Amino acid sequence: MTVGSILRDARTAARALLKAPAFSSVVILTLAVAIGANTAIYSVLDGVLLRPLPYPEPAHLVKVSIGARPEVSNGNDAPFSDRGYWHFVENNRAFEGFGGYSEVELEWPLTGEGSPLQVSVARMTESAFRLIGTIPQRGRLPSPEEDVPDGPAVALLSDALWRGVFGSDPSVIGRTVELNGSIWEVIGIMPSGYGFPSTETDVWIPYRLDPASENFGGHHIAGVARLAPGVTLAAAEADAESLIARFGEVGYGPTWFRRVFTGEAVVRTLRDELVGDVRQPLLILAGTVGFVLLIACSNVANLFLARAETRTRETAVRLALGSGRLRLVQFVLTESVLLGVTGGALGVLLAYFGTRTLVASAPPVLPRLAEIGVSGPVLLFATAVSVLAGLLFGLLPALRTGSGRMLLSLRDGGQGGTVGRAQHATRNALVVAQVALALILLVGSALMVRSFQELRAVDPGFEPEGVLTFRLSPPPDRYEDPESVARFYDGLMDRLLALPGITAAGAINSLPLTGAGAILTTVIDDFPPVEGELPPTFHIRRVTPGYFEAMGIPVAGGRAFTRDDHSLRLGSLVISESIREQYWPEESALGKRMVPAGQPGRVVGIVGDVHHTALEVPAEQFVYLPMLDSVGGGVRGMTVAVRSDGDPLGLVPALRGVIEGMDADLPVSEMRSMDAVIGASVSRTSFTMALLLVGAGIALFLGSVGIYGVISYTVSQRTGEIGVRQALGADGPAIRRLILAQGMRLAMTGIVLGLGGALAMGQVMSSLLYGVSPRDIRALTGGAGLFLAAAALASLIPAVRAAAVPPALALKGD
Repeated sequence: MTVGSILRDARTAARALLKAPAFSSVVILTLAVAIGANTAIYSVLDGVLLRPLPYPEPAHLVKVSIGARPEVSNGNDAPFSDRGYWHFVENNRAFEGFGGYSEVELEWPLTGEGSPLQVSVARMTESAFRLIGTIPQRGRLPSPEEDVPDGPAVALLSDALWRGVFGSDPSVIGRTVELNGSIWEVIGIMPSGYGFPSTETDVWIPYRLDPASENFGGHHIAGVARLAPGVTLAAAEADAESLIARFGEVGYGPTWFRRVFTGEAVVRTLRDELVGDVRQPLLILAGTVGFVLLIACSNVANLFLARAETRTRETAVRLALGSGRLRLVQFVLTESVLLGVTGGALGVLLAYFGTRTLVASAPPVLPRLAEIGVSGPVLLFATAVSVLAGLLFGLLPALRTGSGRMLLSLRDGGQGGTVGRAQHATRNALVVAQVALALILLVGSALMVRSFQELRAVDPGFEPEGVLTFRLSPPPDRYEDPESVARFYDGLMDRLLALPGITAAGAINSLPLTGAGAILTTVIDDFPPVEGELPPTFHIRRVTPGYFEAMGIPVAGGRAFTRDDHSLRLGSLVISESIREQYWPEESALGKRMVPAGQPGRVVGIVGDVHHTALEVPAEQFVYLPMLDSVGGGVRGMTVAVRSDGDPLGLVPALRGVIEGMDADLPVSEMRSMDAVIGASVSRTSFTMALLLVGAGIALFLGSVGIYGVISYTVSQRTGEIGVRQALGADGPAIRRLILAQGMRLAMTGIVLGLGGALAMGQVMSSLLYGVSPRDIRALTGGAGLFLAAAALASLIPAVRAAAVPPALALKGD
């Protein structure tokens, strides 16, 4: 085998394939779809899972957090308090640097630069900026002297904000901007694509933490660190756990370890932290398109076997004239690889557009979207897959071509080579494999469809139809105290309710199904905590009058809030129905005294339970406070909900007009319907389901085509037999049943084998399912039934054609 001989074979194969355009087109298109799907998904895997983060030595960057009990943290790890953070900074031995950033980003208005704009502001310690190691494209990072309490107000802008608002003006460095009513000096512009701690971050400011702070109970600082040379993740976790065990030194008592902390530390690489729980869905999708490629290769292999059998005599003559068997094998493999590479080239084009569609339709939970594309590694992957696919589907025909049995075909004296049982068995086995793989994908997609249906059937606890929401955050320079903020929202609700089409309006500081918001301890007078124990924790939210009506949350007892509750600071509370059922199942909860987060009040109403984190998470327990509580606390940023008797999106211009009329410098953000909020909360499931359905649809089509191709070829080979049967009295229906039975046997064999694989697939997908068993009988029978129907249709077409052949013509063909 030489390069020259391979090139000669490639030229000969190209000429032969051009003379068979139908065969070549079918093979190339089949491979293009399969390779394109694999390349598109690999581009997502490369961008999200495989490519290193764009930071210096990213493998050493880790996020550090405290293991917390699920009942107090929604299953999340806990960030650090001020005292806990400085305890780690001063005493750790596993990290060469330790920094912090804000667990929740600030929502601040940017004003004085055209239309007011709500921006996302991240607070980072100077050490965190150094640890990440990214240098601004213009300007500089904050200095240690700026990262101190009451330090200079300096800020860095994102590339997108710099270009979009400031027109890429380089002179913005050194200028001041108005953020949240205060003046900040711009000292730097971060590079395009910089996405720490979030790709949504617009502005970075120093955290300005106080080393002398006595706060140990308020947790708000996410820890980021760089591993010291030679330190493993396991060693870093052990060191962190030893520091957590010494939390008593900074103020934590034993109760914290019984009720809040697990005693464990969580140290994850930044990439693993960023990827989170999208790894498994992406790997499942990669397996799905891998199955599609195998099905396509099986299909093409069958076509090649059929093509090889029509060229049996030609090949036998070559062997008889002295052509070496390895030479013939090389020619067939060259031909198959040529087709594979051609199909791969077309597949890359399909992948380019497919990747753009994937990025456009991907849910927000999919990280690093900006890094997904058809890059160099992706092209290398596509090339490798194309060549391997060509070798894979060409291997069986190549081995048969090189077989010494080819010489036996010369005994036929000019007839085409006889097709033996081995060849029939090979083609049938390939079809069975296609059916089995396709059924696995069908059942997997059916499980996701069933799971999505179950998820959307969950009652969220509110009525989303007709509700529009938007976010406001009155700045402190114009709304200095909680009372002025409350008066603003009172005036806003009055104006909103005066608009035609709006039937209810209200606001909450953290909208359901967004996952944000505080979980705080609440003392219940009737159930005082045992000495040394912490009181129970509930989700604490502040709402305006009209919120429950706007969201359609039912009032199960008592009343909702009125303006007197906050204007007179009555200390009123509204609780979830599940709290009443847990603590006062046999008596009224109205009038009961509770102290949520140190703010005493009495229960005036009970409302229905609401899903806050996600639909698949059980409804949480809530204590609702008015805008102004009994001890002086208040609220600032809130999400407003308005209920309309028509299309809520049609209210957008009027709503913006109302807000501009009240405060022209107050930006409006996150304007969307509650239906969109629910859609976003199930976006990962719907995205995974959609891609699985596409893969299953391709697999079903290819599997059906495989059955059709084998049955059609069999009919052409059995023409004489069919003529004899007709001559002996077999009618059309009998012939159709004969051919149809052969196709259904292949389908049934593949289905039986595929069901076993489908059960295994269900177990792999179990963590993605909601309300559906991995062995869901409806998904299994539905997938099998759909494929049986497709196989019946694929077999029926050649069966009808066989029955229509006149007996005389059939006997003549024999």
